[in-house]
Amino acid sequence: MDKLSFFSIDDKVIPAHQLAASLLDFSRSRQVNKHKVLRGTGIFNEDVISERKLSARQLLQLMNNARSLTPGNDCAFLLGKRLFPGTYGAVSNALTHSRNLADAFRILAQVRSQICPFLTVNRYSTENSQYWVITDAVGCEEQFQFVAELYCTALVSAVKLLLGQRIPFQFNFPFARPKYIQEYEVHLGHRLAFSQPVMSISFDKKWLSTRCVNHSDSLKWYALRQCRHVTMPKLGFLEAIRTVISQHHQYGLQKVAEHFAMSTSSFKRKLKQHGYSFQQLQDEVGKQQAIYLLQVQQLTNEESASMMQFSDIPNFRRSVKRWTGLTPSQLRLTTQS
Repeated sequence: MDKLSFFSIDDKVIPAHQLAASLLDFSRSRQVNKHKVLRGTGIFNEDVISERKLSARQLLQLMNNARSLTPGNDCAFLLGKRLFPGTYGAVSNALTHSRNLADAFRILAQVRSQICPFLTVNRYSTENSQYWVITDAVGCEEQFQFVAELYCTALVSAVKLLLGQRIPFQFNFPFARPKYIQEYEVHLGHRLAFSQPVMSISFDKKWLSTRCVNHSDSLKWYALRQCRHVTMPKLGFLEAIRTVISQHHQYGLQKVAEHFAMSTSSFKRKLKQHGYSFQQLQDEVGKQQAIYLLQVQQLTNEESASMMQFSDIPNFRRSVKRWTGLTPSQLRLTTQS
């Protein structure tokens, strides 16, 4: 696969003046020593005020420092409220001048890696609901919860800014209910579920037609032309692998490694650098598909197994149980809100 089509956790592709600058500004507002926040990141103050680029690993370490040094449990949430429009330039302008929410989400899908390089979004749709499955794009590991809090808050805040009103999202998180649940309720609302098989966001499709308060086709298209000059790869390494697995169900480790022009041993080492194994990624893809077909679409075991290319129903049931911790019947009963 072309190197430019994905970025790894150590590739310096993320502009320093965006998230890093916001993190440092927020820490400063909480009286946190700037040098302590930067410690161990390999980031220097001059990087943040320049055109330099940082890696996802550097930013994840910066998040870890900010989280551990900032008093209270609201760091990710308050930072998320600052992200948009923030310092994203043309990306923010294109979103701000969208026609309606559907248009804004189409644009977001095109420029997602520029504004949110840490998370992958797979979009599904039912008759009445829009359903997004969220996964780790680069190897966030122990910072995944902070990243989830950050970008979910940014979503709620940005949509409110675009539409002039807050809309009800349903947030399902794969981690346990936190002790500081009040921060979630204040910033994300009360439609929350924890310890779920996957992270997901869902909402009523009726909101997609709501017009944006600052809609302007001419300003939007001008901003989109500027966005096209950005050379950042669209996919994180883990995201790229999941894409290949989804498109080629029959591929094993060796075939996927060949797809990325790597030897099996090099591919395994690169996966380890991102905190994942190939089996984990295979299981994640299977879990996503099973949840969508059984829980969202409410298909039968036979229909779901056929679509997932299982010829043996008992094996399908065992796989679903291993992926999700639930049987297919239990999964169908646990419908999405």
